[in-house]
Amino acid sequence: MNGRVKVCIKAMFALIIAFSFCQSVSAVGGDVGWYDIHCNVDGASVYFDGEYKGQIHSGVLSVGVYTTATPYETVSVRMDGYYTASTSLPATPSAGETTNVYVTLNPKPTDTESEYGSIYVSTSPSGARIHLNDQYQGLSPITLSGLRAGSYSIDAEMDGYETSETTVYVTAGSTKNVYLTLVSPGSVSVESSPGDAYVYVNGNLVGKTPYVVTGLSSGDHEFMVTMNGYYNWKKTVNVVEGEQISLYAVLQSIDQTQEILVTSNPSGAKIYLDGVYQGETMENQAFPITGVSVGIHSLVLQLDGYPDYSTSVSIVSGGNPVEIDAEMSKTPSRSTGSIYITSTPSGATIYLDDIYMSAQTPYTLTGVTAGEHTVTLRLSGYNDGMSKITVTAGETAQLTIGLSSSSGGTTEPTPTTSTPGFTLLTAVTALGAVLVVFVSKKR
Repeated sequence: MNGRVKVCIKAMFALIIAFSFCQSVSAVGGDVGWYDIHCNVDGASVYFDGEYKGQIHSGVLSVGVYTTATPYETVSVRMDGYYTASTSLPATPSAGETTNVYVTLNPKPTDTESEYGSIYVSTSPSGARIHLNDQYQGLSPITLSGLRAGSYSIDAEMDGYETSETTVYVTAGSTKNVYLTLVSPGSVSVESSPGDAYVYVNGNLVGKTPYVVTGLSSGDHEFMVTMNGYYNWKKTVNVVEGEQISLYAVLQSIDQTQEILVTSNPSGAKIYLDGVYQGETMENQAFPITGVSVGIHSLVLQLDGYPDYSTSVSIVSGGNPVEIDAEMSKTPSRSTGSIYITSTPSGATIYLDDIYMSAQTPYTLTGVTAGEHTVTLRLSGYNDGMSKITVTAGETAQLTIGLSSSSGGTTEPTPTTSTPGFTLLTAVTALGAVLVVFVSKKR
């Protein structure tokens, strides 16, 4: 072979090597991603599309793949004494990223094949995580082989769905088919006006509005929305699988005032609430005191010739109107007396202990509690006149107040106490008797 032929042969080999190298770079060039193959048996061999990649150590084998290479489709794991397990590989991981793949090997029976059975598990939707006696097996659909005859629990899990579970009895030498349907729970979106109200579902507090209640099973559920100062809002909701229902609760404010309905026997009694005159009781009809605030209030009824009727009234938020039926005692109490009030000039308005008495001088106030009281008289164009007077039970005290005009001048009040039953007629009769005696002596 001459030198020229040798050169040609060498050049041809160089081209073949260069072409092979370019093909290799074209096929596997680029960055590397990783598959972590997890298996329950150490020492098991791992194959990608039949290509050996290594063995499982400490439960895992990391396999690097070029991101631009032809993607692998299937991973198989093999081990003597175990059934070969295969599953589809997820999409090729991006450069520097790792995708986890889980494979479970089931041991082959050591006795005769007839002592073992298997379970084929499928789900709707597929891709659910399957557990056998609480041990993870893989994604559905999956065949669980090498199972001794007996009872097994199987459950299927998937994010966004309720767990589905069942119990299967495996018979030796046969395969049980199990089909599990995963139910997507319903949800309810709750809003309210005003917002930030408490949300209860079936009596349990779950959050504040706005709030989305998830994971609800199909069927009726009791919803309640509450807020201080507002009436509770309630609604029964029928939840449908996989659907979301919207609720909007408009809360009604609780009236913070209430009314008192007052009647008396006899009627015509003056009504005072917390010392403020309200009006008089009516016959065959209750007198309404409206807009009474929440709390404890003092109610007093006064009627000429009768002792005062007094009681405490409790007003609660959202309660019913309070009814007061005052039975006035028909026998004047010996613990009260009267005040006969006159003024100069007359026609002055009378106030007893700063309470308007709906009367003008001259006037007799009856049923006044025994003890010291303050009488104030007011008349347009005159300064107020005021005096203290002591009332004795069963007696009538007399009080005269001189009112000063704006230009000055006044008359001092002259309170007196009269004897029980003493009247002007009594005085005239006594004077007449004295005159008769005097005339008789003169004769």
